[in-house]
Amino acid sequence: MNERAGAEATGATRAASGAAGAPTDAPGAAPLAGPVVAPLVEPMKRAAIIVRDLERSLAFYQDALGLTVWSEGEAGPENRAFARLLGMPPCRVRYVILQSGALALGMVGLFEVREPAPQEASVPTRAAVNRGEVVLVFHTRDVHAVAERAAALGLEILCPPERLLIPEVGVDSIEMTLRDPNGVLVNLIEPRNAGPQGSPRLRSRFSG
Repeated sequence: MNERAGAEATGATRAASGAAGAPTDAPGAAPLAGPVVAPLVEPMKRAAIIVRDLERSLAFYQDALGLTVWSEGEAGPENRAFARLLGMPPCRVRYVILQSGALALGMVGLFEVREPAPQEASVPTRAAVNRGEVVLVFHTRDVHAVAERAAALGLEILCPPERLLIPEVGVDSIEMTLRDPNGVLVNLIEPRNAGPQGSPRLRSRFSG
């Protein structure tokens, strides 16, 4: 590879890294070490939750948070591939996949598995995070409204709306954490440094 071709390849690789990773203008961002490799995956499509009760889960994600249905359906025991992907014997699955607005990324899939039902997940501590536990994170325009709706549903609120300041990375938000009807941790963020018309800016809050 000649010098010019090598420089062009390096520039293209860095450009791809900037598009797929942290913002290139992030304050205090340290240079990446080693070669930059394009990711094998695209941005995360959705989180899938194996729920105890599909209707109760919809009461939170659809009614309280305002997510809308992107897709829904049911699979029976004849769909063995579906069961194998869940690590289950032949079973019945009802599912609803929800989205925010028209954005087909960052969706939430609710899957109710029955006949047979799966084992319950073990959460050692419900009042705090547990190592290895997943937390769903949503931006919201009104975290207090979410807190009121969650309380009306009888959900467990770990932390009511609380102002979070991290000046070194520009974070100024009001946040809360709760457990959904299945015990999944959910973090709601109302950015105080919002973009035009009060909409949260579609970028990472952190430099890395």
